[in-house]
Amino acid sequence: QEFYLFCFFCLGFVLFRSQAVKRLVQCMQPKVQAKGTPLAEKVPRRRSLSRLSMDFAKQDFTEVLAAWPVLEEQTAEALSMTVTALLALGRPEEIGLFIAKAVATMPYLRDALHLTVSALAEPTIEVPRQRIVVALRDLYDQARNELNPQAIQVLAVSFSRVNDEQRVNALMQLLSSKGQSATRDTLIKTVQGFLGCKNLDAAFGVLHRLVSAEFVGNLQLASLQRLVTDAARVASEADVPEGEHSDPAATRDWSWEMLELLENMEEAPVEAFTLLLEWAARQNPGDTEMASRVEQQLRTMTSCNGGALPTKACVALVQVHASVSGNQAKAHACFKDILESAEEEPTDSALVGMITSCIEEKNSDLAEHIYSWANGKGRCTPQLLGAAVKVLGAAKQSDRICQLYRNIQDKEFELDEVLYGTLIKHAVQAGQLGLARQLFGRSKNPDAQNYMSLMRACGQEGNPSQALDMLWDLRARGQADAATYNSALDVCVSCGDMQSASTVFQHMKESGHVDVVSYNILLKQHIGGAGSAAQVDALFQEMRSLGLQPNIATYNSLLGGYLSSEDYRQAWRTVDIMEREGPGIDAYTISILFKGYKGKRHVMDAASFDRALALIQKYTVKVDEVLVNVALEACVSLRDPGRLTNALNVFRRSGWTMPKQCAMHTYATLIKAYGQSRQLGMARRLWNDITCKKGLVPSEQLYGQMIDVLVTNDCLDDALELFAEMKQRHQDHLTSQGFAVAYAMVIKGFAQRKECARALQCYEEMKQNGTLVGLVVFNTLIDACSRVGDMDSAARLFRDMVEADCIPDLITYSTLIKGYCVRGELDQAMELFACMRRKGIQPDAIVFNSLLDGCAKKQMPVLCEQVIQDMVDAGVTPSNYSASILIKLYGRCRDLDAAFRVINEMPQKYGFRPNAAVYTCLMTTCITNGRMDLALDLRRRMLQEGTKLDEKTYSTLIRGALRGNNVEQCVSLIHAALDQGGSRFVDEELVQGTLVLIQRRRLWDERGQELMDRLRDEGVRVYFPTAQQPQQYQNYQQQHDTGAYCPERGFSGGRQSDARSQQRRRFPQPPKAVVH
Repeated sequence: QEFYLFCFFCLGFVLFRSQAVKRLVQCMQPKVQAKGTPLAEKVPRRRSLSRLSMDFAKQDFTEVLAAWPVLEEQTAEALSMTVTALLALGRPEEIGLFIAKAVATMPYLRDALHLTVSALAEPTIEVPRQRIVVALRDLYDQARNELNPQAIQVLAVSFSRVNDEQRVNALMQLLSSKGQSATRDTLIKTVQGFLGCKNLDAAFGVLHRLVSAEFVGNLQLASLQRLVTDAARVASEADVPEGEHSDPAATRDWSWEMLELLENMEEAPVEAFTLLLEWAARQNPGDTEMASRVEQQLRTMTSCNGGALPTKACVALVQVHASVSGNQAKAHACFKDILESAEEEPTDSALVGMITSCIEEKNSDLAEHIYSWANGKGRCTPQLLGAAVKVLGAAKQSDRICQLYRNIQDKEFELDEVLYGTLIKHAVQAGQLGLARQLFGRSKNPDAQNYMSLMRACGQEGNPSQALDMLWDLRARGQADAATYNSALDVCVSCGDMQSASTVFQHMKESGHVDVVSYNILLKQHIGGAGSAAQVDALFQEMRSLGLQPNIATYNSLLGGYLSSEDYRQAWRTVDIMEREGPGIDAYTISILFKGYKGKRHVMDAASFDRALALIQKYTVKVDEVLVNVALEACVSLRDPGRLTNALNVFRRSGWTMPKQCAMHTYATLIKAYGQSRQLGMARRLWNDITCKKGLVPSEQLYGQMIDVLVTNDCLDDALELFAEMKQRHQDHLTSQGFAVAYAMVIKGFAQRKECARALQCYEEMKQNGTLVGLVVFNTLIDACSRVGDMDSAARLFRDMVEADCIPDLITYSTLIKGYCVRGELDQAMELFACMRRKGIQPDAIVFNSLLDGCAKKQMPVLCEQVIQDMVDAGVTPSNYSASILIKLYGRCRDLDAAFRVINEMPQKYGFRPNAAVYTCLMTTCITNGRMDLALDLRRRMLQEGTKLDEKTYSTLIRGALRGNNVEQCVSLIHAALDQGGSRFVDEELVQGTLVLIQRRRLWDERGQELMDRLRDEGVRVYFPTAQQPQQYQNYQQQHDTGAYCPERGFSGGRQSDARSQQRRRFPQPPKAVVH
């Protein structure tokens, strides 16, 4: 029995110590057994708080939960551990009711509920986040009315961390209903919670309350500034949704709202403003408005503190203004601030960022300036070099890229393969083939792109065999594709090595690498003198047999080939085929047409230009910057302002507007076009857009073009002001070609004004500055001196020209010969003429006519005849101008027979038709020699031959009739002039002289009145010749000009009884038709 008792005792001890039996016993106990039953009812306190803490530390949460009813003392700490146990056991939905009952049973726990809520929101154990959210929401739903103000605030902060904005607002209202308000720390933590969830809308709502509140103390201000900086960081990193139909509230720019909040703060943090500047720099294009407002705030703050802008802020400002929408001058100024007054030097990443921001705007000057500074500081890195190369590459400045590499090629850092490939490509484009090979040799593992770049270099050198070696090398490595084969094929065709081209093409067929591009390349060898249309057609058939259809690039290649070989008929035939059978016309097609004529501008007549321009409208071509450039250049060469204006209108109607990003060459072309079409206002507006709105620094070439436009449009003073600005901005480039052009334009303006002294002053300035004085400048200066008869200065310039190894041309000799002839120094002119012929310069009509005119003024008929003979011997045909000079000569010699021989024989002999100027010269000769009858015969001859008389012809005849006091001839000629050309064909002084002659001959009623009426109808201003005193006539004129009644003799000297005259008295005519 004792043994059995011992056995049952041991069995019972083990059994009742097991967890299962314990749970069974607990379930049998009322008040603490089942899940969901009340746990807060009073039970015997059998466990201590320390035992509870030990169970919690061992994570024996079941024991913790079971101990709550039997605790010796139920404290806030015990409550926190119990709710944590419920959370750990996966029973978060019971926590709210448990806390509510516990507080109802033990009210003393209410004051410490904030500790329980904190333990629930931030448990000390690993719990899934979603379980915490469920527990917090259950607490809100079941027990929020039991919470004290401090617990409410803790719960609100907890909900902000899970982005439950609705419950946060409800708890804040509950807190207000209890007569309490959230503390500063609660608001700060709430903002931080929402910021952590990226809920900027809720965060800013609370943040505005914080900023508007009055907090005292440096510690509180520092906390607020840190919070605002965090908000600025989140706002600047927030993505704004895109799309036309996005919710406006969702697409709010939080950075702008952040800026408004900062502007309302008394002591806003500098770092927050800097974050907004960095945000503005990340926009595309840069947000200049944001940058300007932030910069203004920062400069105000730093000036008050006596400090400088932070380096990060200056870096961001450089990036903003280096973009398309920025101000380039401001970008340079901000980088200067970094160098002079910033707190610290920019980091390597900041330097790369500033240079990279210049890519889209192609701002190579700023990029190179930043790069040069970094290189001078020994801070050049491969990343920095790569960024600078991208900018200069976008600006198409391959030469400067090569120079950048040469400056750092001794640096001890490795470039990656991509950068090596880019450098090789630009070295080839710059024609620096030795450098390209050097780079290729340094590249450890050159790829296909590097090989293709070097192949192009071989093509430029005319070395197709080396290009083929590279192709075979790539083929052996298994890297040859269609692009590399096409590169090698293009080199062979361009170098004229057709045998190698055939070999490459055969390999391409065998390896399956033939494509449309391959045939486009082969087309080049069938275009020009060695090709034919039949070969082109055969190549097209071969393409189609392989299933390859000619595309628009094929036809464009064909078109470009014909234009290069100057086969314009075949070029337009290709355009016809493209319209009829091909894929149509695109912008590249039209650009090729204009480019093809660019080298031979005289070939492209107005009709060809109009036809090419019409293609834009016919096919609704999208006009780009390249097309505008080449079209305007071709149009400018026509020197037709009307056609140029039409071209600009076509571009506008096609939807082309000035892009935000535009090359200097485009600006120069447009300014030149506006200037030639006499649209000076548009040229000025474009210049203002370049310099003021975009803040660009115009290049020397652009300055020269604008100066040329101003000079051409008679605005020399404005041109001089602009030239002074150019010299100030580009004072380090006074020896450049751009300055040589600008000086030439200014000198041209002085020559037009006949201000020879100022033109020579510019010449002396050019010599002092070392600016190259070219042929155009010398010719312009010689012309300026010749215009005012200063042939001594002209001769000195000619000597300077020869000493400067500037070879005089036909224009030089022509200008000098004409100047000497005008001055009467015929010997000097003849000597220059002989010198010119010795140097092999063929004289033109201008030179011969200048000599002819000089001989005529000296009245040397024999020498004139010799000049005409030399003119014919030189292959220069005499013209109407030559005939006019001879007629004037014979007129001075009073040899009418010789003068008539000129007009009767010379036109027939040399194949020209006499014009009005020749007849007018002969009429003058006849009148001078007293043969008015012959002059009138010449008028009848002109009418018979269909040669129109002009104003000068009629003036000459009327003047001759007045000299002979022949009223009939005067009146008849005036009526004839009015019949032919109206008032513009009569000279008012001669008409007035005729009226005086009529009045003196007392023929006013017969001839004067009728002529007066006719003149008044035509708008000619004449007055009735009277013997009245001058003062009386002046009073009459003033009365008539003001529309007062005129006395009868004011019109005719007798009574005017006809109805028309009476009507004219009552209704005065417009001022241009007033008769005095």
